[in-house]
This record gives sequence, structure tokens and C-alpha cells, in this order.
Amino acid sequence: MATEDKVLISVGDEVEMHYKCTLEDGTVTGDSHQTGETISFEVGKKTVLAGIDERVVGMSVGDTSTFTLEPDEGYGDYDSSRIGSMPHENFPAEFIPQLQEGMIIPLQSKDGTSRLIGTVMEVGDDTVTVDFNHPLAGKTLNFDVEIVNITNPSTEEVASEDTDE
Repeated sequence: MATEDKVLISVGDEVEMHYKCTLEDGTVTGDSHQTGETISFEVGKKTVLAGIDERVVGMSVGDTSTFTLEPDEGYGDYDSSRIGSMPHENFPAEFIPQLQEGMIIPLQSKDGTSRLIGTVMEVGDDTVTVDFNHPLAGKTLNFDVEIVNITNPSTEEVASEDTDE
């Protein structure tokens, strides 16, 4: 638990943390300890899942927390209307033979302004059926997080596990 002399995370702080995310069946979907790379984000800027943003507020360097995010706090509910068929012409010709069911592919809008990912559901003779839901949409996510570093940009105060306090 955080003590009074520790820097507590608030909205606007830059946070660096380790995380492990698992599904209800125990499947690991991400583990920064395995990759050796922490994630960094500004609290409140909506660059991470809203449920994570909200739950780190009030934590301090060295604090750990375990929490569950329901789909509405994670990647949203699964929406079957986000499945569509795309003609082969929408893909580079050399790409079509490589497409396989379950493959996650990067796509962009026709005007080139939006990028997204899709999961190939079926490759037909003339069309490719793509699921545009995030692969974790509709899933309950379990997180274990550990705060590694906090930077408060308004004061440039830095709290880190490596700091001798």
C-alpha cells in the first residue's frame, strides 16, 4: 500500500508499468515480464484501456494490483455487424494466396485516413470475409500490474523503483 511520502499516480502523470493479461480460461494474451518491455502511458489520455487508466490512479511505484476488466472496460462487446466481405481487388494480388483463416491482417480505410486490423474468417473465390472486431472483443480480461515508474509532468517529479529514497 502507498505511504504518504510516495508519489501517487494522478491524471496527467506518465506511468511505466509491467502487466500480465489473461483470459478467463488462463490463456495469457500479454506479459511484459516475458517480453522484457514495460508499457508507458499518460494517465487519462485514453491511450490504454479505460479500465487500466482508472485503476492505476492512486497507486505508487512498487505497488501491484490484480483486477478484472469486463468487455465494456476492455475492447468492447463482440459485434457481429463488424463482419464483412471484401473483394479480392481490395488486396494486392500477391497477398491473396497468403491469406489463411484466423490470420490477423492490417487494413486501412479507402481514403487512407484510418488504420485497423481484421481477422480473416474465410477466403472465397472472389471475396475475403473479415472480422473487424478486436480479437479480444467480448472477452473478460484479468490483469496483474506493477508500477515501475511515475513522472509528474507538472512538477517533473520522478518516482522510480531505482530511486534511493
